Amino acid sequence: MRLTSVCPVCNGLDVFRAGCPKCGHELADAGRVLDLFGDYSPYRPIDDLKMTDGLHDLESHRCPHQIWCPSCGHKEIRLIGELPL
Repeated sequence: MRLTSVCPVCNGLDVFRAGCPKCGHELADAGRVLDLFGDYSPYRPIDDLKMTDGLHDLESHRCPHQIWCPSCGHKEIRLIGELPL
């Protein structure tokens, strides 16, 4: 049986904060990468999407977020550690 876990950022338990590696300004969280896959992605089971996203995030209990810098436009995906329930 798989341990259920949740993303602290998606669930409002924590706030993502980090500096841009290019210019040093604060990065912004644009949300889960999985929600950007298509029109119905936000309605599909999260673990189902994680099996097909190619990021190995299901096994490691991490949530992929699209992160960007409002100052210089830098974009990247950050894997945020999930918390066990």
